[in-house]
Amino acid sequence: MHHTAWTKKGSSLPSDRIPPKVQAQAAPSKAKGKQKQNDSTPPKSKEVRALEKLRDDLRKTSGQDKDPKGGCFCQARMHTLSPYTPICRACGLILCELNLPHFACPHCGNALLTSAARDSLVESLSAKVDETLAKEEEERQRAIQAARNAEGAFPTLSAAASRAGTRGPGSDAQTSHPVNQTHKVLSLDSKTRKVKVSSYTPPAISRAASAERAPKQAEPEHKRVPTPPIEVVCSSAANSQRPWANTRGLNATYVPPSRA
Repeated sequence: MHHTAWTKKGSSLPSDRIPPKVQAQAAPSKAKGKQKQNDSTPPKSKEVRALEKLRDDLRKTSGQDKDPKGGCFCQARMHTLSPYTPICRACGLILCELNLPHFACPHCGNALLTSAARDSLVESLSAKVDETLAKEEEERQRAIQAARNAEGAFPTLSAAASRAGTRGPGSDAQTSHPVNQTHKVLSLDSKTRKVKVSSYTPPAISRAASAERAPKQAEPEHKRVPTPPIEVVCSSAANSQRPWANTRGLNATYVPPSRA
């Protein structure tokens, strides 16, 4: 037998008739699979994003920096009381929700939290984030299940469909009524008097896509009470005849109890 370069044992010359194996395409397919998996992840809610931002800010900052917006001096009369630092332990200023705990006190400049209190608050926020995510995922699954039950499936007369319609102890609504199930639709043409069979596939439910299409609304800017003036404003025109007169211009009139 005549030996050639293709039949010789241990030859390193490949044949041009054998297509080469391309293995570099396996990585893009995995990347596409990961991209699809990441796209299917539902977006985080506004509450979760706010909790995560507050937790990350507590981890990054030292607590000695003042709020660049100046804080708020309403003392919880215009806004609700701060759930994390309701009072400054150094000067006693009542703090509202606009005074974030990772900033210093807007009045005295001292840190609002100690190191131990900061670590405890970070752990509490992390637990609250996990709890909120679990609750939102449960509500999302409940909404998807309700949509599946409301959508239903076109009834058929086959024995397999009748057996599938009888739910057993291990069956659920998802297995009996899939979301992307193709239904057979029978329609009667009024002109030709003929029955037409067509297929119908309902659109898939995508909450992530609908959330991305929704326009993002800008957060409203809260009205802040500025720092009170250092000097007390008083009336310079004092009347010696009426030393207790009201000089603020409220025009209040004293009424004796007998006339009230």
